[in-house]
Amino acid sequence: MLDRLTAPAVSGFPRLSLPEFNEKLLPDGIRLRTLDSSEEAVTRLSVLWPAGLIDSGSPAAYGLTANMLPEGCCGMSGKEVSDILESNGAWLKVFPSQHSTLLVLHSLNHTAPRVFPLVGKIISAPDFPEEALDTLKKKGAAEKEIASRKPSYQATMIARQTLYGPKHPLAKVVTPDDILSVRREELSRLHSGIMLANKPVVFLSGKVTPDVESLLTDTIRAIPFDESATGRINKALYPTPPLSDNKTCRKDLPESLQTGIRIQIPTIERSHPDYEALRFAVVALGGYFGSRLMANIREDKGYTYGIEASLVPSLEGSNVVISCECDNRYTEAVVEEINREIAKMAREEMNIEEVETVRNIIISNLAGILDSPFSISSYMEQAESLGLTRQAYVTQFSEAQAMTPGRIREMVSKYLLDIPSVTALAGGKPD
Repeated sequence: MLDRLTAPAVSGFPRLSLPEFNEKLLPDGIRLRTLDSSEEAVTRLSVLWPAGLIDSGSPAAYGLTANMLPEGCCGMSGKEVSDILESNGAWLKVFPSQHSTLLVLHSLNHTAPRVFPLVGKIISAPDFPEEALDTLKKKGAAEKEIASRKPSYQATMIARQTLYGPKHPLAKVVTPDDILSVRREELSRLHSGIMLANKPVVFLSGKVTPDVESLLTDTIRAIPFDESATGRINKALYPTPPLSDNKTCRKDLPESLQTGIRIQIPTIERSHPDYEALRFAVVALGGYFGSRLMANIREDKGYTYGIEASLVPSLEGSNVVISCECDNRYTEAVVEEINREIAKMAREEMNIEEVETVRNIIISNLAGILDSPFSISSYMEQAESLGLTRQAYVTQFSEAQAMTPGRIREMVSKYLLDIPSVTALAGGKPD
């Protein structure tokens, strides 16, 4: 008889680790990484280029280049491309980021012979049809115009400009006019200079049969990658200028009833030995619903609907970012409470129950990555873009398991308390 009265025993997670991808170097020098770990006959194909928006010199144009890839190739219209993908149960999307570009295809194994070659054509010879480009530019400009009205967006923009300086590539603000002024010739140049002139890393995960892998290999070999091509665009890193003292910047939005708040603290690189311990401390501060900031500023004071803190890595260096929106009347109070919570964490050790809660959240998230070969591949693609190996996953798990109240207090004192930061405020004035 099923016992519905006695709670099952609860135990901690065993040691977690990522499965290892098989790596093969194709004759043209492209690395192919495969993970055969699925009972279902489906695959995720990911093509990761080592250059992106910032490297292109024109983020507006390169964003359009990526989004236009499925809009027509080799004389086929965007509708024809879409029909082939949909009728074969496939899904394709391109994700440009600062220093990498990721093309992802989810497909069924039995339809791979029809969709893999199509992806090869999309990468090799996109048409960038003018009519589709005009439509996409108008849509992108409208979305940017709507986004720019949000206090949180404006706070993010002025924080970047204050942290990096107005002429720094990472501080560039893409405007609706930038998007509307992009010419088709720019897309062709950037496609050739990044996607054909840089050899990507290719990931294939799911039910990877010999036939599917062979089909992918033939598809990749048919793409005319040429690292010696004229106009090649390489990854270029732009150091963050040192921040010697606290800076506060404000942008008035007279019609806004809300103020966007963004506090940005430059911090240690992703490879630093303290990075995972600092991540744990930041999660405790504002990385989950019951965090210190949420409990104080949302639940106790009612100043905001939500507030979060995160540790954001990049190749230029990491930042601790604390952000929220609040009624204009509460702006100064929110900033004060954020600083008060940081000071409290540096002064008093967390109790063990709170540490266990944060530990369980972090380890549960790590366990979630192991749910499917697709989520494992997604993690490894991100790791590749940051120059990391699968060891980063093991390190994060080990640090979470070993975390203590004293170590958290040390991280807050060392990297969050009285560290030069940028506080950006964008919104209306209180009545």
